[in-house]
Amino acid sequence: YRLGRERKQWYQRRVRGMKSKDAAAAAAATPDKQPDSPTTGPTSFSFLQHWNEYKKKKDETAFAKLLESCDSATLGRLFSTPMMESDMVMGICGAINLHFIPNSLDAKAVEILTALTKAPRFDVITMLLSQKDKKSIHNVISQLNHDEKVLQSLRSKF
Repeated sequence: YRLGRERKQWYQRRVRGMKSKDAAAAAAATPDKQPDSPTTGPTSFSFLQHWNEYKKKKDETAFAKLLESCDSATLGRLFSTPMMESDMVMGICGAINLHFIPNSLDAKAVEILTALTKAPRFDVITMLLSQKDKKSIHNVISQLNHDEKVLQSLRSKF
């Protein structure tokens, strides 16, 4: 019993030391950048954290602002997460409907939807969407003011 407890304590000290060394190395590598800063955009992990908070609190404005802060290169990385499901697709479309369209951010909305269509599991997710969900997505797309060819391409993918 004593040997097992000592081994466990040694292991815990070792892991804590490794964590502090990794944290120090990460801080030295990127001293000024925060994971959710508007210049770098969120990481996949923090995006999922924000998504889970949104689902709990139903705060579409904060979620929409998070999406707005992402640049086009970041969007592809964020949507490549294996955690992408139909409720996230519908949440993104809801944020576009309630925040992007009224604020005339149509180009950004199209950019987000286009990045969403390139997600690895997107085809499977859209196959599993209900007709009601597909219709609401098409309504969001029809409200956007953008190049008709791009909008038609989005409609065909959803």
